[in-house]
Amino acid sequence: MSLFQLRMQWQKIKKSGKPANVKIAYLSTFTINPLEPYLGITLEQSGLISEGLISPYNQVVQECLNDNSITARFQPDIMVVWPSLEDLWAGQQLPMADNLGSYVKEAIDMADAALEASRRWQSTLVYILPAVSERRPLGVGDANNVEGVFAAATAVREELRRKLARKLGVLLVDAEEVIRHFGYEKSYNEQLYFLARIPYTEEVFHAIARNTAQLITLSKSSPRKLIAVDADNTLWGGVVGEDGVEGIDLADNGKGEAFKTFQSYLLELRRAGMLIAVCSKNAHEDVIEVFEKRREMRLKKEHIAAWRVGWQPKSESLRQIAVELGLGLNSIVFIDDNPVEIAEVQASIPEVSCIQMPADPSAAIRVLQQAGTLDRLPPTLEDLGRAAYYEQESKRREAASHAIGPEQYRAGLEIHARLFTPEATDMARFTQLVNKTNQFNINCRRRNESELMEVCKDSAYVPLLCECKDRFGDYGVVGALLVKLEGDTAELDTFVLSCRVLGRGIEEAMVAATFRLLAERGVLRLLAQVEQHPRNEPARQFFASIGCIAVGEKCEVASVEWPAYITREDEVVVS
Repeated sequence: MSLFQLRMQWQKIKKSGKPANVKIAYLSTFTINPLEPYLGITLEQSGLISEGLISPYNQVVQECLNDNSITARFQPDIMVVWPSLEDLWAGQQLPMADNLGSYVKEAIDMADAALEASRRWQSTLVYILPAVSERRPLGVGDANNVEGVFAAATAVREELRRKLARKLGVLLVDAEEVIRHFGYEKSYNEQLYFLARIPYTEEVFHAIARNTAQLITLSKSSPRKLIAVDADNTLWGGVVGEDGVEGIDLADNGKGEAFKTFQSYLLELRRAGMLIAVCSKNAHEDVIEVFEKRREMRLKKEHIAAWRVGWQPKSESLRQIAVELGLGLNSIVFIDDNPVEIAEVQASIPEVSCIQMPADPSAAIRVLQQAGTLDRLPPTLEDLGRAAYYEQESKRREAASHAIGPEQYRAGLEIHARLFTPEATDMARFTQLVNKTNQFNINCRRRNESELMEVCKDSAYVPLLCECKDRFGDYGVVGALLVKLEGDTAELDTFVLSCRVLGRGIEEAMVAATFRLLAERGVLRLLAQVEQHPRNEPARQFFASIGCIAVGEKCEVASVEWPAYITREDEVVVS
């Protein structure tokens, strides 16, 4: 679909009368109107119908500081703020031999105003880092000037990144990345800038909208967790069953080097929290022998979370891998060089994202990055430890196979649990649990980081997080709950627990700790409204098991004992 057709499609959506479920304010130092249709149509593909407000031109700070401004009255769910350095520096000479501080200040003041407004309005802030200015009086000589345009622009951009990156409810989009992709000639429209203050081409607005929509979607959903990768002509060149273990291509140059570089990139994805599985139609012993004997392999056996090497359909192998690792099929990215295998998986399991390995392995990394399905926000500590967790889980399954019944198994795990109140550094994980836990979630109520922060500050609420470990390793923070206090009665507003620890007594431990805490506050009753959702049967079953069976209505939660086989690390302390 052409850019013109996308714009027309957006106009149809606006006229259709579909109710909006997200309000977006657009603030910029230039005319930002061309961004709205592209962001609107891209979000619509993810189920978000947006109502947009184009805030007054070049009034970003004023709109953010004034509680009676047009933008403030609009009360946006999302603020998109996009400054340009040319506009920020309009009242100054271009950087050449001056202190860079004055060039940074304007940008930081604007970011501060936007950040404060987003907190007051409880909005998600999408801040678009400005592109490096192309106006350079020294031309190529600017690269030699530590106080030149490029140096000043870099200082501004990195100061903005330091201020805004990983802030609660803030997402960063990089305009320079888009400009670099298209190049100067295809990015800027000087004539339109002087006519209507629109500096960029439609292609740039469209690309910025795509990146923005992708970030918004990532902030509201779980990223893919597993890469299931083929072996022949994907991890190495050639077919091991025909060429032999020593005959496959893992050379130090040409295609062999490209395959090894692809393996290195998979390891970087693993470091960012992805799991790697091998899904190959091959003799199992042949594939294992490559991993064991070919020292050039950068991907090692210990890096692989699951193996499915045999002759069954790959869709069946992927289903088995998902069950083994306790993942949803929509968590999987499947990579294969064979279009027939790709088509079979797409037809059988549409939830799986499929990427065809290019015939030229030197293009593999670019193809993966352009697909977008591997994009993710900066990982939490739990994400970084995911691969290690699955190695530990394999040992737990082995222990379970030797235990006489579930009680002996749980006791043999030697579980330790600690409940504590979250601090600012815990909010990212708190938000992740609340928004991405489905199976053990009493009501599937979602809140963004800013909303959770506000609730945690409210004295009517008691927030708790639970972290635990056992003799095989550390699970990290796996549970979260919010209790709302109303006199001598309290209600479970939120109660979520990671599927990684379901059935190991952590549910009972969290309820027992909550009762102990409430008793200290003089609370006599704890209520819960356990709602029915498509995937939260484990939560409903647990509350039924402890005597809370009125699904869909508030019921009183029965007190439970802290499991004897779980060691309590600390008493709960609520500040």
